[in-house]
Amino acid sequence: MTCCAPLLLLLGGLLLQPARAGSHSLRYFHSSLSGPLPGVPQFSIAGYVDDVPIVGYTSESRRYQPRAPWMERITAEDPRYWEVETEISRGNEQVSKANVRTVMDRVNQTQGLHMVQWMFGCELRDDGSVGGFRQDAFDGHDFLSFDKDRQTYTAAMDAARITQDRWNSERSIAQYYKDFLEGRCIEYLKKYLKLGAERLQTVAPQTMITRRKNGGRTFLTGYAYGFYPRDIEVKWVRNGVEMPWESMDILPNPDGTYQAQKTVEVQEGDDEKMYNYEVDHSGLPDTVSVMYGECTLVCRGDCDSGAHIDFIRSLA
Repeated sequence: MTCCAPLLLLLGGLLLQPARAGSHSLRYFHSSLSGPLPGVPQFSIAGYVDDVPIVGYTSESRRYQPRAPWMERITAEDPRYWEVETEISRGNEQVSKANVRTVMDRVNQTQGLHMVQWMFGCELRDDGSVGGFRQDAFDGHDFLSFDKDRQTYTAAMDAARITQDRWNSERSIAQYYKDFLEGRCIEYLKKYLKLGAERLQTVAPQTMITRRKNGGRTFLTGYAYGFYPRDIEVKWVRNGVEMPWESMDILPNPDGTYQAQKTVEVQEGDDEKMYNYEVDHSGLPDTVSVMYGECTLVCRGDCDSGAHIDFIRSLA
C-alpha cells in the first residue's frame, strides 16, 4: 500500500468518506501510471477496512503483503492466502498497465504521464443490509461507475462510452460484480473484522471544553477524542439552536483512534452556559451534550494551541 498520498487524493473523496455510523467497509484502490515517477510505484494496490490499511501490493515489491499486523494471522485458516493474492495482483498489474494505454489512446493523449485508478468495495451496515461500489477514473476524473442495484455501468466521459456499451451488453459482467460485492466481499470483510477485532472495535469519544479570551472576545472549543471509527458528528448549540456550520478538524492519534475539535465564539452579553457542545458517535448510546463548566481542565499555556493537558474528567 505504498502508493503515494497525492495519487490517492486525486479521488480522495471515496477514501476519506467513512462508512456510516455503526457500519464497516472493505475498500480497494488500484493505481496505475503510464510511466515511471521517482519515488512512486508504477502500479499499486491499497486495501482498507474502514479507514485502516490492511493489505498492499506494488510493482516494486511484486508481493501482496499485510499492512496491519493482525492480518498475518489469516494464514492460520488460509495458508495460501498471500500466494494466491500475489498472483491475482500481478495479473491486475498487467491489465491495469494496458488500461492506461487504452484510455490514453481514446482521449488522444499518447504523451506525458497519466494515471488510471480502479476502486471498489462493500459496506456492511448496522442493520444487516449491504452496499457496494466500483468506480474507474482517469487522471483524477471520473471515467466509469457501476450501479450495483441496477446492474449497469455509466460513462462519465465520452472516452468511456465504448466500455460502457460493451459491458452493459454483456450482462454476465454486471451480475458477477453484483454477486461479488454482496457475497465474497462481505464474507472477507467479516473475516477481517474478526481478525482485527481488538484494533477495529468501536471506541466511544471522550469530551471536554476549553475557554479562550482574545481581545475581549471569548471562544469555546469543544473536543472529542480517543474515538473509533472516524465517523463523528459534533456541533455547537445555543439555546437549543444549532450554530452556523464551521469547519471541523478530525485528526488521527498514534494509537489509531481519532480526535475532533470545533470552536464557537460566544456572542456579546451571552452566558457561556447557553452553549452546549453535542457529540454523536456510533460508540455512544445517545448524543452527548456538554456545557462549559461541567468538566474540569487544567492545562499549561494556550489550550487551543495544543498545550499539554494535565487532567480532564470525561463526561462521555
